[in-house]
Amino acid sequence: MQLKSEVHWIQHPDGYWILRNPEYPTFLQVDNIDKNVIYLLGKRPIPAIANKYDLTIQDIQQLLQKLAATGMLSGTEPPPKNFSLAQILFFKIPLFKPDEWLTENIEKLRWIWTRAFGFFLCFFLGQTVFLWLAYATDIVSAHQQVWGDFTTAPTNLLKLGFATMLVIFLHELGHAFTLKHFGGVVPEIGLLFMCFMPGMYTNTSDQYSLVKRKQRVLVVAAGVIVQIVIWALALWLLLASPPQSLMQQNSYLLMSAALVTVVLNLNPLNAFDGYYLLVAMTGINNLRRRSLEFYFDLLRRQPSPEKTSDQAILAIYAPLSIIYTVLVLGYMLWLVSNWIWEFLPAISSFSYF
Repeated sequence: MQLKSEVHWIQHPDGYWILRNPEYPTFLQVDNIDKNVIYLLGKRPIPAIANKYDLTIQDIQQLLQKLAATGMLSGTEPPPKNFSLAQILFFKIPLFKPDEWLTENIEKLRWIWTRAFGFFLCFFLGQTVFLWLAYATDIVSAHQQVWGDFTTAPTNLLKLGFATMLVIFLHELGHAFTLKHFGGVVPEIGLLFMCFMPGMYTNTSDQYSLVKRKQRVLVVAAGVIVQIVIWALALWLLLASPPQSLMQQNSYLLMSAALVTVVLNLNPLNAFDGYYLLVAMTGINNLRRRSLEFYFDLLRRQPSPEKTSDQAILAIYAPLSIIYTVLVLGYMLWLVSNWIWEFLPAISSFSYF
């Protein structure tokens, strides 16, 4: 009973250890005592280890279960996820494993993460915001041109869909290349369906092996930064295009696709980039679950195990998350009920005949 050879330790500045298996990848956060226990596995009998660190056999068994569930021990691998009804509304379809391709191409793009390019990007985006405000009337005119004609609206809507797909794909590549730049593993990129709405995802779980918070923040923020850059480039192209031209229309659609997806992604109450960005910035993993547990402890009048510095964030996030969830579910139920109310007479008439 021992760790796999590829498993290695990462010491975190906050005082705990991360056990990382790059094969899947999987992670396990442990304290110093657990680390010592794991080190002695296979070298001493389990009862002796328990006595040495004043633990129970059950404590060590629970630790072994965690090690096996994350595929850390020789002869173990993470179990397949069990099917649940939630997967009908939220499921993923892996498309390809990009890690090897990312490794081959990352050296060509290292300049993107340099300080000089960062300053240039900030200057460029600042100029773009200035242009956006200065030429607001031209942008409104482009909007009216795209959506004002009902005969071309369906075609433009289809174009908007393709533009959104392009933006999302580049967004995911932003996550993937940034994680690869910092030495992480990107095991898969695929399709994501939420309430049957298509999207994409990138498995960036290896970011948790990055001990520098700045790096984790950049991995999460990279996708949104890519979207903002696309928005900026599309705006410059729109302003450079002849009025009422096809290029101006397409530029506006690309700009709209980038802007809308940025707004959706930055919502921290959804399980999108905004949420994971908040997690990375605060350092509070499993923020949603821990915020709810914080209130459960209050209701049970039990002391919270959370740090004092984290409790304010947890106290604010939980009620906002609950309110948002209730509003979204309520809105979805309202849409479904309206649809049923609208089509029920037609269905009844059809059944009658």
